[in-house]
Amino acid sequence: MKDSLVSLMTEVIAVASEQRCAYLALKDDPFFGRLPSGSEQGAIQFALTAGQSAAQQVMSQYGRVPENIASSLQVRVNRNDAAILVGKAVLFSEYGDRPPAITIYTPPVEEANRLIGVNGLAEALGLDDVAPIHLAHELYHHLEAKKLTGGTAGYRIKTLSLGPIRIRTGLPSLSEIAADRFALALLRLRVPPKAVQFITIHHHNREYAWELLEEMKRFPA
Repeated sequence: MKDSLVSLMTEVIAVASEQRCAYLALKDDPFFGRLPSGSEQGAIQFALTAGQSAAQQVMSQYGRVPENIASSLQVRVNRNDAAILVGKAVLFSEYGDRPPAITIYTPPVEEANRLIGVNGLAEALGLDDVAPIHLAHELYHHLEAKKLTGGTAGYRIKTLSLGPIRIRTGLPSLSEIAADRFALALLRLRVPPKAVQFITIHHHNREYAWELLEEMKRFPA
């Protein structure tokens, strides 16, 4: 069945390279239109390098288990029973730095895990629980927030010129791309984190999930 979750994820897993998933994130950046033409790949590579560097640093010090890393870094992990929608996206997790804490929203995690199970997707994805992905993703944001890693703040683009004054800003999406690379490297994921999220997107809006897949296919692999 063309619109089934299994058929969607079969295609997603086949085409969802890390580069394509990064392009999906980058094109939604509020400053995407300010990127110089042809610089997209360089911006993505900057973010992927930042995420990989952070993963290597953390693995050498604390290992690969997100819960253990959070404990070592004194980051509290909370579970919340709320189900939150942000536009077309479902909120799985978030990080706050005062005090450092990560919130995992259990309804979407349990929903994604259930869909993986009932549709027999665990073997293809290489996982049956999405919670570690989101915890690892947020751990990267902690590392950036506390300047425990180089991060992505060093990538700046010009957003405004006023005579001799040049105003430059960062790209928020690069932190998200780096966090996904961090999670992918830390957990040895078979598919990029953003590809796994197609499960939830499909569950809530099948048409949009297929549209997003077609959009992703247009990006360079």
